[in-house]
Amino acid sequence: MVTRVFVGFRDKLTHFLHRGEDWLFANPKIVLAMVGIITAAFAWQVPKLQIYSDFNDLLPQKHPYIQVYNRMKENFGGANSVIMAIEVEKGTIFNEQTLALIHKATQGVDNLPSVNHNLVSSLAHRTVRKVSLSPEGGFVSELYYDSQEPKYTPERLAKLQADILADPAVYGLLVSPDLKAALIRGQLNEGNVNYPKFFTELKALRDSLASPGHKIYVTGNPVLTAWVYTYLPEMVAILAWTAVLLATLLILYYRRLYGIALPLLGIALSTLWGLGFMAAMGINLEPLSLPIPFLIAARAMSHGTQLVSRYYEELDVHKNAALSARKTLEALFRPGSLAIIVDAIGITVLMLGTAPFNTKLGAAAGFWGFSVIFTVHFMIPLALSVLPQPKKTANGNVVVRKALGTFMQYTGGTTTGARVILLVTFLGMAASYAFISRVQIGESEPGSPLLARNHDFNLSTKAINERFPGSEELNIIIRTDEPGGIKKPAVMAAIERFQAHMMSDPSVGGTKALPMVVRVFNRLTHSDDPRWMQTPSTAAESGGLMFAYMASSPIPGALKEFITPEETEANVVFYYKDHKATTISRATAMALEGKKMIEAEVPGVHVELAGGIIGVNAAVNQALHRDHMIIIPTVLLLSFLLVAVYYQSLHAGWLMIFPMLFATAMTYAYMGWKNIGINVNTVPVITVGVGVGIDYAVYFMDRIREEFAHSRDIHKAVINAVATTGYAVSFTAATLIAGVILWIFMSHLRFQSDTAMLLSFMLVVNAVAAMFIVPAWCVVFKPHFVTATEVDGDGVIQEKV
Repeated sequence: MVTRVFVGFRDKLTHFLHRGEDWLFANPKIVLAMVGIITAAFAWQVPKLQIYSDFNDLLPQKHPYIQVYNRMKENFGGANSVIMAIEVEKGTIFNEQTLALIHKATQGVDNLPSVNHNLVSSLAHRTVRKVSLSPEGGFVSELYYDSQEPKYTPERLAKLQADILADPAVYGLLVSPDLKAALIRGQLNEGNVNYPKFFTELKALRDSLASPGHKIYVTGNPVLTAWVYTYLPEMVAILAWTAVLLATLLILYYRRLYGIALPLLGIALSTLWGLGFMAAMGINLEPLSLPIPFLIAARAMSHGTQLVSRYYEELDVHKNAALSARKTLEALFRPGSLAIIVDAIGITVLMLGTAPFNTKLGAAAGFWGFSVIFTVHFMIPLALSVLPQPKKTANGNVVVRKALGTFMQYTGGTTTGARVILLVTFLGMAASYAFISRVQIGESEPGSPLLARNHDFNLSTKAINERFPGSEELNIIIRTDEPGGIKKPAVMAAIERFQAHMMSDPSVGGTKALPMVVRVFNRLTHSDDPRWMQTPSTAAESGGLMFAYMASSPIPGALKEFITPEETEANVVFYYKDHKATTISRATAMALEGKKMIEAEVPGVHVELAGGIIGVNAAVNQALHRDHMIIIPTVLLLSFLLVAVYYQSLHAGWLMIFPMLFATAMTYAYMGWKNIGINVNTVPVITVGVGVGIDYAVYFMDRIREEFAHSRDIHKAVINAVATTGYAVSFTAATLIAGVILWIFMSHLRFQSDTAMLLSFMLVVNAVAAMFIVPAWCVVFKPHFVTATEVDGDGVIQEKV
C-alpha cells in the first residue's frame, strides 16, 4: 500500500512537471521576455561591483585566536605588516650613506598609505630611542640616528654601533646580528586598504632607495596582496583569451549558428546575473577567486552544449524545430536541472565555512550557479522553439559517436570489461591513500605559494629571514585579573619563563617583551652596572622603572607595544622564519603547553593565543580543518540525497556519489603528489571541482535509463548512452578545461597556475570516472531504477513498481 501511494505521488509529480513544460512551450516569448527583464536589472547593477581584497575576510572571525587578535591589534598591532630591509654588500651599516638610506626608508614607510604611524619601528624612527643617564642623574632619551646632526665621524659611528649592540630591543631585531642589514617595520590599519595606491608608493620608495652597494628587500602580507593586484590586467587578458578559446571550440564542434551563439548567450546571461547579484548584495570580487566565477560561467556553457547537442539529435529525427526543442527539454530537464541544483547547493555549502570570504563566495557563486536553470536550461530550448528552423537538419559528427560506441562495446559495455573497470576503480582509490596522507592543512613550504618561488617577494622573504630572527610574528597576550597585575614580580617572572619555554623551539629566532625593557632600565638606574640587569623584586619598583621609561621619551605611548594602559595585558612577541603548517602546529602546541604551565604556577594569570601572522594562520588552519571536514562531506551527502530524492532511489544516489568519491580521492592524491596544501584559497576550488563530477554522471545515468526504456537491454543502453551523451560530455569536459587551462600557461601567479592545473586534473578525472564507472556499474549490478523504466502513454519515462 505504501509503495503504491509513493509511486502514485511520484507519477503525479512527474506529470505536473510535464504540464509545466507544456506551459513553457505554450508561452515561450513571455518566459524569454521575463529572463530578459531580469537580466537587464542585474546588468544595471554590474557597474557597482567592486574588485578588492579585504584581509579580515580571510579570517575566521569567531575563532578564539582571531577574537584575541582583533582585541590586541588595537594596542599591539595586527598581522598586516610591511617589512623592509636594507643590506650592505661590504662592511656594516655603520656608515653615513647607509644610515641616510635607512632614515629615508623609515620616513618613506611611515608615509605609506594606511600605515599606523605609532607602530613603525626602525633604528632611525622616533619611537626607537637610546635612553641613558645624564651627569645630573636624570634620564636622557635621544634618537639613535638623527638626520639633522652634523657629519658622523668615525668615532660617532663607533659609539652608535656600541650603543646598538648594548640594546637588546634593537640589536638582533632591527639590526642584523652581523650588522650588515637594518629592518624597517610598518603596521597597516586594517580595513579596505587601497592596495594599488599603497604598492605604487612603496615601489616608488624602493626605487628611490636604489644605491650601489646596497640591496633592498620588502615583504609582509600587504606587500603580497599588493603584488597580486599588479596581475589584475593579466587576469583580465587571460579571461578575454579564454572567451576566445571557448568560442573557437564551439565553432569547431558545431559549425552551426545556434550551436555557437546560444551557449555563448547562456554564458553572457548567467554572468550578468552572477555579477549583478554580487554588486546588488555588496559582495566584492576577490582577485584570487577570479578563476572560480569563470569556471561557473564555463559550466553554464557546458549545460548549453548538452542542450544544443540533444536538439540537433532530435532535429535529425523529427525534422521540426519546435518539436525538437520540446523533446530536448523533456529529455534533459531532469538530469540538467538536477545537475544545476546540485552544483549550486554544493557551492553554497561554502557558506558553512568560518571565514567571511567563504560566506560571500558561497552566496554569490551559489546564486550564480542556480541562475543557470533560467539563463541556460530554460532559455536555450525556448529560444530554439521560436527561432527559424535550421535548413540543415542532419546531425553531424557521426564518426566520433560511432567510435565511442564501438569502444564501449568492447570495454564497459561487456560484463567482463565492466567488472575490470570497477576493480581498477577500487584499486585506484586504495592506492591513492599513499599520497592523500601527505596533504597538509596550511602552507607546505616557506614563502608564499601565490607567487613563483623565484619571485621578488619570496626572495625578499628568504633574505630577511636569513639575516634576522624572522619576519613571521607570533603574539601572545599575558593577562592578569587585577589592574597593574603585570608589574608583579611573579607575573614578570612568569612571562620570562614562558619566553624561555617558547625559545626552546629551534625555529624561533627571537623574542620581545616587557621584562627586557625593565631589566635594561634597571641597569641604567644603577650606573649601567650589568649586575643590575634583572627584574625588580617589587611591583612598585617595576612600575617606577616603566614610568621613568615613558617619562624619558619625548613621544607618547612609549610602552604601547608592550603593555596596555591599565597594565593588565602584556604583549609577548616571538619571531619565526616561515609560516609552514608544521611550524605553526609546533608553535601553537608549545604555546598551549606553556599556557598550561604558567596558569597552573601563577593564579590570576591568563595566557591568550594568538596574534601576528603565525597566530592568524594558526586560526585559519584550524578553521580550515574544521571547514574541510564539514564542507566536502556535506557536498557529497547533499548530492546523494538530492539524486536519491530526484530518482526515488538510494541506489541512484550511490551511483552518482561513487564516481565523485573516486574523483575526490584522485584529487587529494594529486595534491599530495604535487605538494599542494589545503588553504583558504584551495578549499573553494576543491568544492567547485567536486561538484563538477555530478554534471557528467547524471547525464550518463539518465541517458542509460532512457535507452533502456526503449531497448530493454542494459548492454545496448550503455553503448548507446556513451555514443550519444559521451560525445556531448567529452565536449563539455573540453569546454570546462578550456575555461581554466590558459591560467596554467599565461598566469604569473603560481597559485592560479597550480589551481588551474588542479582543476584541469579534476575535470578530466571526473569525466573519465563518469564515462566508465556509471555504465560499468549499471552493467554489473543492473540497478532497479534503471531496469524498471518504461515509457508511459504520454511518452514520459517512468519507473514501474
